[in-house]
Amino acid sequence: MNSFPSSPLRVLALLAVSLLQTSCLNESVAKDIQITTSQITQIDASVREYCDKNVFFGTVYITSGDQVVYQNNCGPQNMQYEVDNTIESKYRIGSNTKAFAAAILMNMLEGKDLKQETIGDYLPWFPKNQCADVSLHNLLAMSSGINNYSDNSEVYDNYGWRPYLYDSGTGVIDFSKRFCACEAQGGQPTFTPGTQYEYSNCNYFLIGNIIEQLAVENSGDTDEINKIGKSEIKPEFWFRNIVKEQILDKINMTESGGFSPIGVYPNMTTGYIYKNNQYLQLANGRPPAVGGPGVYKDILENPYSNPLVLYSAGEMYSTVVDMHKWDQALYTNEILDELQRQAAFAPYSNTGSSSECEYYGYGWFVTYVDPNVYGKVADCPQDPSQANLLKYEKFLQYSGSYPYSWVTSFTRLLERDQSVMVFSNYVKEGIESDCISQEIRNIIFYNDPHRTTSCQQDLDNS
Repeated sequence: MNSFPSSPLRVLALLAVSLLQTSCLNESVAKDIQITTSQITQIDASVREYCDKNVFFGTVYITSGDQVVYQNNCGPQNMQYEVDNTIESKYRIGSNTKAFAAAILMNMLEGKDLKQETIGDYLPWFPKNQCADVSLHNLLAMSSGINNYSDNSEVYDNYGWRPYLYDSGTGVIDFSKRFCACEAQGGQPTFTPGTQYEYSNCNYFLIGNIIEQLAVENSGDTDEINKIGKSEIKPEFWFRNIVKEQILDKINMTESGGFSPIGVYPNMTTGYIYKNNQYLQLANGRPPAVGGPGVYKDILENPYSNPLVLYSAGEMYSTVVDMHKWDQALYTNEILDELQRQAAFAPYSNTGSSSECEYYGYGWFVTYVDPNVYGKVADCPQDPSQANLLKYEKFLQYSGSYPYSWVTSFTRLLERDQSVMVFSNYVKEGIESDCISQEIRNIIFYNDPHRTTSCQQDLDNS
């Protein structure tokens, strides 16, 4: 059995790539948007430390415009078959799916005021309670007051870790009725919608329900309209196939899609988890087998988990190459027009982060930093309209995690037309992808990785 050393580094010819979007340049506070050779050297040293200590398996991919300026692969794509990770490796991208769901909903409801449109307007099967009056804007912005199904142990007992035979065959609607219809919270939001931020996967699960409902209604197929909530609709109206039609096919993301447990996906990564990971005990379905060979003896294959619990909140897979296509398309009108992009990338709900000025947009975490001074931006009010955020640099980020094994950190440095992708198929502590991504951003912004204490401890304890 091979020991799966880090794949050879391929630092590509670095080009002094300028931002392509003149509108972004006019508004940008970023003074130097080139990634220098010195910064590439620092980035490589940071990445290699995580790879060499076997706390990170995956792909690191940094782009500037349409150019790739750095890439590195390390660890196994699959231990059993002695296959290493490459840029063609497919990763489960988890909550990065939410940006795709948000874009589709915005397009399907183009011209509508999402602050006025409600759940009850679009889901006829939803209970006639106070949550039916929650706006689609509040769903998108994580400010609905609808509880997060991921916090419900019944999800894991009855859905999450083993195949589940649906009561009625309606799948995702049945799931939403059980866990996202507010019945267990007295039929009302836990707070007044729009007044605060609370992360909830139910928000985007319901968005998937709405997308499917709209697709069926727009088809004019009476038989299919009558099926919703009673029996399974045609596959062409499933969320994953709508994503394929409306986004993936349009921008040639041929290696991406919605994951199915019975699918066959060339270059799909196997997920792995450290045997002492604190969350492994929650896997009450199919426990992992023994660890891998040699230096991987303490690393287990991930336990089974039912993709039903992810759906439009996190069911997709992709490659770094395909996600670069997604990144570049979002600078054009191929997916969203200018007004839609402004709406999607706007700050709405302050997340209350203690380490950075962060809001939630439509399917993205929207972050503001001072590109000249390392540290948290002080001026970060609950209401973003009360601050002059234009004096800071803005970037989008998401760390999409799939239970036990895949963590895909995706950052779009909007004002530089650059992206940082750190996709992993191994969870040791669960912070590794985010540590690498943050250190890369710090090198780009401040010429120093500024490694945190928790990230250093993760390395020291390897």
